[in-house]
Amino acid sequence: MDKILRISMGPGTPAFKTESRDKYAGLGGRGLTSAIVAGEVPPLCHPLSADNKLVFAPGLLSGSLAAMSGRLSVGCKSPLTGGIKEANAGGMPSQVMARLGYAGIVLEGKPDDDTLYKIFINKDGVTVTPDNSLKGLGNYDLVEKMKQEFGESICCMSIGQAGEMKLASASVACTDMELRPSRHAGRGGVGAVMGAKGVKVIVMDDTGTEMRPPKDPEKFRAANKI
Repeated sequence: MDKILRISMGPGTPAFKTESRDKYAGLGGRGLTSAIVAGEVPPLCHPLSADNKLVFAPGLLSGSLAAMSGRLSVGCKSPLTGGIKEANAGGMPSQVMARLGYAGIVLEGKPDDDTLYKIFINKDGVTVTPDNSLKGLGNYDLVEKMKQEFGESICCMSIGQAGEMKLASASVACTDMELRPSRHAGRGGVGAVMGAKGVKVIVMDDTGTEMRPPKDPEKFRAANKI
């Protein structure tokens, strides 16, 4: 997990870049999401404006065999509270994101129209594709459609109708091991910010990657038993 993926959703054509996590070295999960929001988001900006950022970050031990290491943090300026917010969820996205090498994914900017996008990430790279056929879908129907398109070796982070409508209580749904979007980052309206960014779903596939190995296997095994 040595890189941060930044995806600019506009205005104009979405674009992405990866960068070193050096500026945020040693941070993961809530520490990383809150540090990025505190350092990069203007405190007086509207939460649904282009200036806000939506940050996804796995924990420092995600992607490894560490027990209880599968929490995903989602952070932004909250449309519900107006402050820095972190919501977290279980499921598979944190593990898959970490195995793909990402310490964080940051959605920036916003489209200049109402186009909806899907983002696909695997070991070969990132694609951002407009797909207005996803409009109005609930999370379960959406994931079924993603399974048909990308196969079943995926996980998803998505919004339903509430996120599309930018309701202040909207959540981000994460899929579990059975590909059910049943784990929700539900606090602070993070789903509304994802909707404001024009992103309906982020699909990830870690096929071809490996479990993150510990630097000291013996100490790791000992600590994992505690």
